[in-house]
Amino acid sequence: NKIKFPYLLLLISGGHTQFLEVAGVGKYKRLGTTIDDAVGEAFDKTAKLIGIEFPGGPKIESYSEKGDKNFFKLPKPILNKGGCNLSFAGLKTAVLKISKNIKSEKEKFHLAASFQKTIEEILYEKSKVAMTMFKKRNNNNNIFVIAGGVASNKKIRNTLENLSNKNNFKPIFPPINLCSDNAAMIAWAGIERFKLNLTNKLNFPAKARWALDEKAPFMKGAGIK
Repeated sequence: NKIKFPYLLLLISGGHTQFLEVAGVGKYKRLGTTIDDAVGEAFDKTAKLIGIEFPGGPKIESYSEKGDKNFFKLPKPILNKGGCNLSFAGLKTAVLKISKNIKSEKEKFHLAASFQKTIEEILYEKSKVAMTMFKKRNNNNNIFVIAGGVASNKKIRNTLENLSNKNNFKPIFPPINLCSDNAAMIAWAGIERFKLNLTNKLNFPAKARWALDEKAPFMKGAGIK
């Protein structure tokens, strides 16, 4: 896709859940993030609790098609506060408590369906807030990119497509077969940086976590205000 900068990005994966304004290669402004667990982690841990092997995300979606999405009422932490920050730890705890009392395969399907529905509703509401924030900063390029492993979830895709259409945003998703391929993502990011001569020396320490919008001393052009 020939995507123009800036655009709104929702990064949803096993390690990340973030809303970012992307102004260019290596130029990011974080609008919101999870304050605890990532959404992909919540999927995988929920799957484990109901007896689905890792990775559980795709099978949770499959299980959800066989269950009643309104059977269990699950929490939606900080849904109406915190801007477009998100929280999934309380939801995961609720699933843990319910899973201890599940007695049938049908109840597993109900829990998967209820979990799937809850995630969709959280992402819908928080994406709506992020769109409002993005429009205040950029009112002429309403593009909403949804990327990361969880972007392969078809129900979440449909939910965010509907939201985008209602709010005059153009939704863009990577092909499903590339959503969770870290090697392809990192290679592409490297190509984009190389084309702009954004190269680095290798004389810096390793760091497990580094915010995308935090300018690191070894990165040229990182972060935006």
